[in-house]
Amino acid sequence: MKRSVAVTVLSLLAVAGLAFTGTRSADDDPIVERIAAECAAIRTMKCDFIQTRNVPLMDEPQISQGRMLYRQPSALKWIYGEPLNFSFTIENDNITIDSTDGHTEIGGDSGRMFKGLAGMVLGCMSGKNLTDKRMFQTTVTEQGGDWVAVLVPQRRDMKRLFSEIVMVFDPSTALLKRMTMNDQNGGSTEIEISNVSINGDYEADW
Repeated sequence: MKRSVAVTVLSLLAVAGLAFTGTRSADDDPIVERIAAECAAIRTMKCDFIQTRNVPLMDEPQISQGRMLYRQPSALKWIYGEPLNFSFTIENDNITIDSTDGHTEIGGDSGRMFKGLAGMVLGCMSGKNLTDKRMFQTTVTEQGGDWVAVLVPQRRDMKRLFSEIVMVFDPSTALLKRMTMNDQNGGSTEIEISNVSINGDYEADW
C-alpha cells in the first residue's frame, strides 16, 4: 500500500497550466513563469482521479480511483474509493493513513520518505518546482492539440525511481488532464484527472 500511495503522491504534481506553442525549454520560456504564477494562485483544490499502474511481468494493469484535496500551504489528502478504501493525509509534518484497519501515523524512515515526497509535491502545487533546475529539466510542446510538458528528474533520489514524467494539459480548460510517470524499471503509472475544482470551500470533504 505504501508504494502505491507514494506513486500517487508523486504523480499528482500540478493542477493548472497555460497554452504552449512549439517546443520550449523552461530555462527561457516566459510561459513557464506564467504556469508557476497560476499554480501559486491556487488556494484550495479538489479533483477525481483514476490511477493505472503497469508493472513488468504482470498481465493486467492495477487500476484504482478516488479523490484528491489540496489546501495551502501544506495540506494534501488522497481518498481511495476503489478497489481499496483508505485515505492518505499530509498536513504540516503529520502523515497519516486511515483505513478499515484503523488510523496509522507514518514515522521513521518511511515518514522521512513521504515527507520528502510531500515537500516536492507541495513545491509543484505552489509552482516553485516548475522553475527549479535542480529538480527537473523541463520542456513543453504542443502535440495533437494538447499541451505537453516533459519533466526529466535531476535529483539523484528521483532519478533512481523515474526516467521522466509526462503531463498533458487540456487546452479548453488549461488544466492537467493526464500524467504518466515512467519508471526506471520499465513500469509506468498513469493518472487521469477529472472534475477539477479550484479555490472553493472544500472543508466538508476533509
